Amino acid sequence: MTMSTETLRALYGTWRIARGDAKGLAFFEYSIDAFWRSFLAAFIVFPAFALLRWHDLGSAPDDFPVGRYMIIETIAYVMKWFAFPLLMLHVAPMIDRANRYIAFITVYNWSSVLQMGVYLIALFLGAAFPGLGAGGFVLVAVIAMLVYGVYIAKLTLAVPAVTAGAIVAADFLLSLVITTIGIRLALGQLF
Repeated sequence: MTMSTETLRALYGTWRIARGDAKGLAFFEYSIDAFWRSFLAAFIVFPAFALLRWHDLGSAPDDFPVGRYMIIETIAYVMKWFAFPLLMLHVAPMIDRANRYIAFITVYNWSSVLQMGVYLIALFLGAAFPGLGAGGFVLVAVIAMLVYGVYIAKLTLAVPAVTAGAIVAADFLLSLVITTIGIRLALGQLF
């Protein structure tokens, strides 16, 4: 299977899973090579991520360290992509799911492409309809993507919803901590 075919199949699988169709799991390859190839999703998502970070700078003061901020945000982005899989490398055996680790991370990684798409649509709707509350669209999108992540964890790890929720919450909190530290580093205010 070519890389482009695998990518398209994985993205289609994430779409099916998002629609509540567990058969979407059949569109993924679950080898160690496919696991590593799933990190291609980070490269697919990165342009949107960079655009969003650049957009955030529109309201920054004139003396804001733009270059340092973008470099640190890029480093934090890479850290987020590897921190959670490393955490799960230790958590999966603790919950007796080491044999499902590759499947979980593979699907979870590819799902980030769909998640970014939903987030961008929410931002666009917020900008297009500011009277409806721009933050409301984003909040709904974030909640929907957290639920989606829980569903992926539940399916791929075969764990109860509470355990899947705790795993997704750990990813969310880990990402939040890395982002917060990155912003504070960019501002020179870590301590």
